Parts: sequence; C-alpha cells; structure tokens
Amino acid sequence: MGGLAVQRAAEGRIVSGGNRRLGAIIALSVIGVGVSGYLTYVHYSNSSLLCTGAGGCETVNISKYAEIAGIPLALFGLGMYVAFLALSWARGWGGAGPWAALVLFGLSLAGTTYSGWLTYVELYKIKAVCPWCVTSAALVTFVLLLSTAELWRATAEEQD
Repeated sequence: MGGLAVQRAAEGRIVSGGNRRLGAIIALSVIGVGVSGYLTYVHYSNSSLLCTGAGGCETVNISKYAEIAGIPLALFGLGMYVAFLALSWARGWGGAGPWAALVLFGLSLAGTTYSGWLTYVELYKIKAVCPWCVTSAALVTFVLLLSTAELWRATAEEQD
C-alpha cells in the first residue's frame, strides 16, 4: 500500500475492498465498457447492430449526431467508462485521495449532461431511440449519483 493508504489504514479510515459504492461504480463501468465497446466494434466493422425493442438503433447510429470529427461517440463513451474504472479503483484500492472522487464526479456529470442532450436529440430531432444509448445514459446517470455520494464522503474525509 502507498503512504496515504497506510496512513488511512492506521487511522481506521481506509477505503477497503468492501466499499459497496465504489464496487457498484466499477460494476456499472464494466457494463458500460461492454455497451460502448460493442457499439465501437459495430461502427468500425460495419456490422449490423443487434437492436431489440424500439428498433431505432441503426437510425440513431448513422445519424450526423453519432460522431464528432469522424470519431464515433461510442469510442468517447468507452474512454469514459475506462476512466471510471481507473478512478474508482484508484480511490478505493489505490490510495488516491479526494481528487479521484472529484474527477470521477466531474466526468460523470459531464457524461450525464451530454447523455441527456443526446436523449433529447434521439426523441425530438432523430425521432428514433436506440436501447443501447438509453442503457449507457442510465449507467452514467447511476455513476453520477454514486460519485456524488463518494465526493461527499471524500470531502468529509478532508475535513477530519
């Protein structure tokens, strides 16, 4: 363990492997990596997208809103979920201080805000809904809720 982790352990404040909040963020992030990884694969392989329910996947994923500067949004999502994994691990088991909770919160806030805008675009501009996109939006929103609680706890730790 690093110096900060040893200090926290000595004070009885270490964020242990039993931390359910960070564990839940990691679980949600693994699912997010799966969703965004699949969508990234489909984009670059020109495969057909498995779509159930609403059936608007292809419409959404070939729209002008599906890329930024030629890069699929799914690839940005993949990077975001990998960052969530790294930050959650660093915070919970790597001895990272409150900065990791702040970055996790900020990134999830940005992701949730952008996902909200994309949901608006799906509903009112494209007029099609992609269940994969809705799943990702739900995942990042849950990460935001959990990271808000983690930031609150990290702030309390700093004041101790």
